[in-house]
Amino acid sequence: MAIASLPWYDLPEIRDATDQLWRAVSAACREVGIEFAPDNLERELDYREQWGHPNLMFTQCCGYDVAVDAGRALRAIAAPCFDFEGCTEHFHSSFIVVRENDPAWGVADLRGRRAALNNVSSHSGANALRAVIAPFSRDGRFFSQVTLSGSHVASLQLLHDNLVDVACVDCVTWGLLLKHRPSALQGVRKIAQTPLAPVPPYVTSMRYGKVFARKLHSALESVMTDAKNRQTCEAMGIKAVAAVDNQLYDRILAFEQVAMEHEYYELPAPVGSRLSGRRPLA
Repeated sequence: MAIASLPWYDLPEIRDATDQLWRAVSAACREVGIEFAPDNLERELDYREQWGHPNLMFTQCCGYDVAVDAGRALRAIAAPCFDFEGCTEHFHSSFIVVRENDPAWGVADLRGRRAALNNVSSHSGANALRAVIAPFSRDGRFFSQVTLSGSHVASLQLLHDNLVDVACVDCVTWGLLLKHRPSALQGVRKIAQTPLAPVPPYVTSMRYGKVFARKLHSALESVMTDAKNRQTCEAMGIKAVAAVDNQLYDRILAFEQVAMEHEYYELPAPVGSRLSGRRPLA
């Protein structure tokens, strides 16, 4: 049976909307000739295991993964356009945040603080932060401690619990929390915003060709533009979908380049990255 998933931004508060969206996409897939589109989303199998699975038909992944590693197995076909602060068309940014009572008012003020990263292969939570911090680093260092949280929501919780002092949160996650779980953002304020980068794309397996990818994009576009799905899309903050390809996500490597130019290797990087395995000087 084919596998489809939407693991990015799958907050409990919008899970029903996510399922409704996929059911509409699945039906639209059948209309364009993709008869084996599954009715339900896969949520049990780890998303990285899905990427190489022989039955993968559709999922979403971080653009950083497409640029440095997963792009060999996954074909980007479309990207959602979100209606949130920090987003422009199919591009998004991240907010560097601190506790509300923190005296810091600029990035330079964060030197020596404890930072949370959601995941080493996350552009929005790690790679984007790296590029902003790099010019302020000294001898390859800036933070006193770096903690991996596992998710943007978990990074915010560490901030609330005073276990870290700074986090970099994807503006889409921020917008969804503001819309559906505002308590998660209470006591937290934005201190800076990262440059724009392409939104995490919808992808399919490279085993499928470009004709299949165009059919998938057609199904997605028909669902996103159908008025009967407007409420579902609004719950997820999606206003449209744009056609993309893997090459677009090479732009994310420019963020790595900033770190390399400043010899800033303090933050861990994913396998396949040009920064992988590098460490700041002792």
